[in-house]
Amino acid sequence: MNAEMNFERKTIMEENKEMGIVSENCNCSVFSMATVAAGVLMVIGAVVYAIVTL
Repeated sequence: MNAEMNFERKTIMEENKEMGIVSENCNCSVFSMATVAAGVLMVIGAVVYAIVTL
């Protein structure tokens, strides 16, 4: 029975930095990115609603 454990697992953020998905000096959280995306979608929805109701 092999009882060896690998504690050198990289975090998801480190893996994303290595793959080039996230830049090295990015300090924004997933929550802040989701908040910005929700705000953009809300503005787009308001514009579309204003156009439809004319």
